[in-house]
Amino acid sequence: MTTDLRTALKEQLDALTPPPADLERVVRRGKRRRWVRRARTAAVVAGVVAALVVSLTGRLGGPEQNTTVTDYAGIGRLDFDEGLRAYADPGGEIHLGDRTFDGADLEHLDTDATATAFGVVFYDRGRPMLLGESGEVTALVEGPVESSDGFHPTAKSDSQAPLVAWATLSDGIATLTVRDMSTGEDAGSLDVACGDCDDLVIDALDKGFVFFRTSEGTQIWEVGRDLSFAFAGTQTRVVDVRSGVLLYDGPAPRSADADRYLSIPAPIDAQLTFDGRHVLYWSSVLQPTRNTGGPVRLEEGPKKEGALGFWTVDTDGSVLVATLTGKYPEYTVFDCEVPSGRCAEVGPLEPTGGDPMFIGNDM
Repeated sequence: MTTDLRTALKEQLDALTPPPADLERVVRRGKRRRWVRRARTAAVVAGVVAALVVSLTGRLGGPEQNTTVTDYAGIGRLDFDEGLRAYADPGGEIHLGDRTFDGADLEHLDTDATATAFGVVFYDRGRPMLLGESGEVTALVEGPVESSDGFHPTAKSDSQAPLVAWATLSDGIATLTVRDMSTGEDAGSLDVACGDCDDLVIDALDKGFVFFRTSEGTQIWEVGRDLSFAFAGTQTRVVDVRSGVLLYDGPAPRSADADRYLSIPAPIDAQLTFDGRHVLYWSSVLQPTRNTGGPVRLEEGPKKEGALGFWTVDTDGSVLVATLTGKYPEYTVFDCEVPSGRCAEVGPLEPTGGDPMFIGNDM
């Protein structure tokens, strides 16, 4: 953690009411199961598709109409009860839930995909898709959508509610959509005029507020309303938002909406724990965001910032750690609880195509 970040964290006033303490694993699993049970009984988005074995169709330079849903084959049921535990050897094997796959069969599941409690959201030629716990893929949007080489809006999930946000493109208009994954119903949508929309990125979704970036800066949109408002200028990046705590890079946001958040400067690849109480940044020591608590120390992984290790916050709020446990590149992946720091071994990973990769995370 940089000196500036450490100093900023220490100087933050505990001005907001602290969020509830991190739930134990059994409570998190229970909440997720309630969401999933509702999702299974709701009307599901059409287009149960068929083959994870095909690669994405090549794209040409400009926007193209995508009017058909790619056919994907089911891969069999997955187990997400302990989180997605989605990690990979780039270009090699992919681990998802309790299973391991040849990376060539799932090559669209990369850092552009997004891991959620309901599965992996990814884009197929501009169309958002969901690889669910059933092992089947569903199209989240029907009808024609546009795709282009430059349109990479990402998708984000809300750690406090069963909501997922994505974007689609049509005639220079990007439509942001937030869906309640427990019911299959859209919670809201917003049209954004952005031309080719190459600069459009969804940065965060927290408590029903979407933070998205265009060439004009960062906007904030409250789901259910039909307007968004300027949140920060072009030099500011929203790094992460969880439970009312906001990490940012660059100048501090100055809008009226920023006043509802505990805003903390942070490097661009930092992450917040689901309760907003700690920052994960290239170390197994997670620094507190308020001056009322100490750091979380994970049992596994380097404690010195910048040492050789890889981290991400999993979909159940735990932290996945890939750490060297033998000679390079002999890694072991651990799943670590927050705030206790207790870790359970998930399995070995010996990457052949680069550093260990967590699906949906560039860290």
